[in-house]
Order: sequence, then structure tokens, then C-alpha cells
Amino acid sequence: MKPLIVAQITDCHLQNDPDHRYRGRDVEQSLVAVVDDLLEQGDAELILWTGDLVHHGALNGYSRLQNRLAALPLPSYWIPGNHDDVELMLQLGGRMNLRTIVEQDWVILLLDSTSQPDGQGSGQLAQTELDFLEQQLQRYQDYHCLVVLHHNPVPVESAWQDSIMLANSDAFWALLAGHRQVKGVVNGHVHQTRDQLYQGVRVLMTPSSSVQFKAGCDLMTLEDEPTLARPAYRLLQLYPDGRIATRVKRVAC
Repeated sequence: MKPLIVAQITDCHLQNDPDHRYRGRDVEQSLVAVVDDLLEQGDAELILWTGDLVHHGALNGYSRLQNRLAALPLPSYWIPGNHDDVELMLQLGGRMNLRTIVEQDWVILLLDSTSQPDGQGSGQLAQTELDFLEQQLQRYQDYHCLVVLHHNPVPVESAWQDSIMLANSDAFWALLAGHRQVKGVVNGHVHQTRDQLYQGVRVLMTPSSSVQFKAGCDLMTLEDEPTLARPAYRLLQLYPDGRIATRVKRVAC
């Protein structure tokens, strides 16, 4: 059985000025290294860009990213994170703003979790997003489903990050409970890797293409283990029987 192969790149934190660094890292160089490595693998069929793409989102950053993605040999789809400018993404993104992707035996649903920001990094799914999710799950109930959002919908056992996770995660999980075709939930936001089952659904969190945060910390702490601190992306193999095989690829740069 040939799987659908999907890449996830997240939390790029590109600066409006490409010469500026984010937390000491040249995030432009990191993203180039991540994309080059992904293309060298040669098997991904599409890329999901899961938020915090441009730090304190501004036009130059998005225009630069848009041009970069347009030149890639495979399609890209993006969603906003808490640092993004949703309106700019909608204006510039064109087909990258597509919310429902149907490929082979799978439907991929992309959500905007940036409603009702608290100014600290939290967000939630607006009622319109929950309605969209319900409608699409009803429409594609004969497909395996992957749900994609920026904010983590389950805690990660880091006090500072758990305070800014998906604020209405209970409503999200209550909705998913009625749709057993949902096989996986993928998010960014936490800048670290995690793979767990929650209410029978596989939840996958992915390190950043920029800097990584150390797991299990009360306060924000940058990852200091050299391998774990590398920029990273995720590859997902979505099989026709609903199985998900996945790995995180860390990139030296």
C-alpha cells in the first residue's frame, strides 16, 4: 500500500528584515537548510506550514516566504499561529489558504486557532472554525482524517507552555469524539517533539525550523542539547488503511 507522504514545517519565525535573528539564530538560513533537506528526501507530496511563520507578521516577511514557496516543486498550504498576521496571509496566500485537502484515502483539515488571543501566546478555535470542522467531518466521513492546527490541544507538561495551549481544547475534543475517522492531530507552537494518544487519536507535535524549547520546564528555556536544538521538520506517511507512520528529521546547519 503506497502512502500519501506529507511534510510539516512549523514555527519559522522569519523576521521582516532577513538579516535580523530570532533568539540568536539566523532563521532564514535554518529554513533554507530544512527545505533543502526535505527536497533531497524526494518523496513528500505536499507541505503543511503550521503557523508562526513570520514573527510579528509583516508584509516583507510574508512576501519573501510566498515567493520561496511558489518556487518549490510541490504544493504548500499554510495556517496562522499566534505571531502571524491572519489578514496578510489571506491576502497573499492564494491557493495556500486552502482549508480542505483531499488526497487518496485521506482528507486533511487545516484550522485557524488564533481566535481570542490573550497577548501571551494562547489562542482558540472560533465557533466558525468548530462549525467548519464539524461540516467537513460530516462531508468526508468515508475518508481517514488528519486535523492540523497551530496551538497544542493537549498539555505538554511545561508550565509556561500549558498556559498558552489551545484555550478551548475541551470543545475541540468533544467535537472529535463523534468522528472516529480522525486518525491524527498535528500541531506546532511548542517547538519540541511529542507523539501520544489522546482519546484514541494520535497527537503529533513538531519541532521548529528555527529554535527549540526544552521540554518539561516551568519557564521558557531554549534547548541546549546540540542534536535536539537543530532545526527540524516532520514527515508523515498516511496509509490507505488509516495508519500513520512518522518521523522528525533534524537538520544540521
